[in-house]
Amino acid sequence: MTFTTDNPVTWQYLEIDAQNQATIANSRVSVSQLIQEKHTHGWSPEELHFQHPEIPLAAIYSALSYYYTYQIQIDAQMTQEQEKIHTLQADLIKIGVGHHTADFKQALQQKRQQQG
Repeated sequence: MTFTTDNPVTWQYLEIDAQNQATIANSRVSVSQLIQEKHTHGWSPEELHFQHPEIPLAAIYSALSYYYTYQIQIDAQMTQEQEKIHTLQADLIKIGVGHHTADFKQALQQKRQQQG
């Protein structure tokens, strides 16, 4: 899902593509990734910086500013991405691929017994 704005969006410390997907400049960390970490772990901007020391604290605050400006649209993007992931995971389970398969669980149990 993408969202559009009337004018091209620019934000200090961020690189924003044509679909308004924002990443921290000169990194592979997206704004949505930082937000998910903030929500999942309850991290403050300072803790996000501690976890990502390569990202300046000012860039983290910029990412948060961008998120809160476009929160409805970004939340919708993240929800759609999570739904897509769940669908793909379900498809993999149906065809017997991944860590949910009986073969995987059996191999893991054998490995634990050997180590045990």
